[in-house]
Amino acid sequence: MDPWELIRVESPNHPDALTSSQFGSVLQMPPSDELEWSIESVPEPDGEILNTVVDERLVDAIGLQAWHNSGHLGQGVKVAVFDLQWFGSELLDEELGNYSTHDCWASSDCTLPIDSLNPMFDFERGVHGVACAEVIRDIAPEAELFFVRVNGQTTFENAIDWAIREEIDIISMSMTFFNESFYDGTGPISEPIARLEEAGILMVTSAGNNAQNHYEDFFRDLNNNGLHEFQNGWESLPIRAQGGDGRVAAVLWDEFERCGVSDFEVRLLDSQGNRVRESDSLQSFNNEKCAPVERIRAPVELEGDWVYLQIQRLSGPDPMPLDIMSFSGPIWGAMPTNSMADPAPHPHSFTVAAVPVDDYLHSDPEFFSSQGPSRGLHFKPDLAAPDGVSTRSYGIGRFYGTSASAPVAAGALAVRLSADPGLSPRQAAEDLRAWAWSGSAQWTQPDPGLGAGRLRLPPPDSLDKQGCASGVLQATLLLLPLCLLRRTRES
Repeated sequence: MDPWELIRVESPNHPDALTSSQFGSVLQMPPSDELEWSIESVPEPDGEILNTVVDERLVDAIGLQAWHNSGHLGQGVKVAVFDLQWFGSELLDEELGNYSTHDCWASSDCTLPIDSLNPMFDFERGVHGVACAEVIRDIAPEAELFFVRVNGQTTFENAIDWAIREEIDIISMSMTFFNESFYDGTGPISEPIARLEEAGILMVTSAGNNAQNHYEDFFRDLNNNGLHEFQNGWESLPIRAQGGDGRVAAVLWDEFERCGVSDFEVRLLDSQGNRVRESDSLQSFNNEKCAPVERIRAPVELEGDWVYLQIQRLSGPDPMPLDIMSFSGPIWGAMPTNSMADPAPHPHSFTVAAVPVDDYLHSDPEFFSSQGPSRGLHFKPDLAAPDGVSTRSYGIGRFYGTSASAPVAAGALAVRLSADPGLSPRQAAEDLRAWAWSGSAQWTQPDPGLGAGRLRLPPPDSLDKQGCASGVLQATLLLLPLCLLRRTRES
């Protein structure tokens, strides 16, 4: 008898019972009395596998199987997942394997473990980080995983310090900071990302899901009434008011380094043209809290309706670049380009867009996937990876968004590094860009929605010593010159 099998006796409330029903008891060992016994019957789940296998669609999409068959499983690579939702992570131990947790809120050095069953804030009551970790574990099953609680800028800073001390190789972060810069790779998030680069740690980040929630323009007032005239010729911008916390939008202008030169007021109108909300934070040189940002919410009764955003300039010069990001529903006439927020536009971030895993090599980017090229003149995103993947946290084929595609790329990077431990994470990222599938054999500029193309791993036995695909595979590569550059650099 296997030692883990339990014993069933047809006697309620047996004195040696581990548990009982009104019909019988479960025992650790066969009874010492004369009672007949049998092996306790354990039901098998119908349709749910306890140890979830890798999503075969994902394996096929990125060319993973040949790497696994060659023994490249992420071994020797340290991957940290920065997130704010770790609810119940220990309930998936058999899926997630070995990992350690680090709470950068409870301790500034991130040494205390995460209490995933008792989150401090309502917004932490979710499994977002757990799902991201599942994706990485499926792709790189032998990588060393670290779960890191990051729920704000301060904890992000703590986590950066921790990652440098721990000599992490790759950070996967499917979160976005809004309203801290003009989304041009500057601002308070910039310096920590630069420190990671100096330490040889690669930040893999989601591009964001803002393509339908973004609008940009230069302020113009042709009739001199103070109101911005949008490109549709109107003096208001329609936004769908849908979202749980009432937030509608934030309006930024490009004065993060010299706040106070311009001052704007933002108003919200209902469908009848009635003013229902306004935001008029004071932007002036003598205001210590000056920020070139106006945020606005909608009344609860307008939930689900179209509302109309107005921007009035109270002071400031022409031309002034404006950025509008909806935190509610889509914007009428949305502009997908430059819709990435921090840290996705940073030159040292490895930024990942999303493409549906089904018909992956021929599908366009997801309609919501944020696009580049970025205002800092850095070509972003770096590449695209599959979403719509399977996890136990969200279910079969239900993990969508660039939140899913970023950990796919992080896992693929760990696999690449395990095949060639002499590479730096940055060099591995260059390889992924060089191997990206564009569907074209011609050299082209990076695509604003796909970057270098769709993440695709060539068979490992097709690579030369510089990591370049050989023979006919080169015809599928968009960024083949990166391989040639490596040959020049290493020869």
